[in-house]
Amino acid sequence: MIKVIETNLSLDDNENIVDHQSRVIEVESWEDYIEEIKENISVFRKSISGCLSGYTISKKSEISNIIYDEFHLSCDTYNSAGAKSKKLAYKNL
Repeated sequence: MIKVIETNLSLDDNENIVDHQSRVIEVESWEDYIEEIKENISVFRKSISGCLSGYTISKKSEISNIIYDEFHLSCDTYNSAGAKSKKLAYKNL
């Protein structure tokens, strides 16, 4: 298991940040986590620090602009109502 720091930025129509939340989760591997995002697989995860439990990707979201490397991931998400968010993830060593 590895730890991942996830941050979700809620954006308005002008791409201004209107809210943000971060949490630390545990996943089997960085590669599995990336596949979940790429395949738009909604997985419920508990935060290991704090109380921000929830789905990695909201159900029925659209995902675009996925960029990742060995330690970072970013993508844009659009929920079923069309609201845009930016997801940032960092593989914590």
